[in-house]
Amino acid sequence: MQPEPPWYLLPAILVGFPVVFITIWSFVCAIIAATAGWGAMAARYPAHPGFRGAELPSGHANRIGIASYRGVLSFEAAPEGLVVRVMRLFPFHPTLLVPWRALRLTRSPGLFSAGTMVVDGGSTFTLNSDAFNAIERAFGGGAPTPTARA
Repeated sequence: MQPEPPWYLLPAILVGFPVVFITIWSFVCAIIAATAGWGAMAARYPAHPGFRGAELPSGHANRIGIASYRGVLSFEAAPEGLVVRVMRLFPFHPTLLVPWRALRLTRSPGLFSAGTMVVDGGSTFTLNSDAFNAIERAFGGGAPTPTARA
């Protein structure tokens, strides 16, 4: 006959699993943010809390460097620049407000991308056609420099 498990086993699992999961999730998000250079961009281009712009189509196939941000990035256009947000589910990603003068767009159609957006002193975003076209239209409306064509 097997001994009965201790009374505290089930409560320990119910409390311990979420704690362990959240710890691992936060660690993974921190690694992704570091790999993508998000911290450097956030230090250079912070957005004020509650700052909003006009929503742009974001699409689902977006990368920053080698890190995939598929379906979690959103873009907004404002006179001051491009607002870049990551879903709240992903910590270590404060909202960015990148001035238009700090962006360079290059159209280079590929299998899963329409082009890239390079942030001065930051990272390279590989964008799908929905996001690239929307940012290009917003960029053309108030940008001091034209978009480049590859």
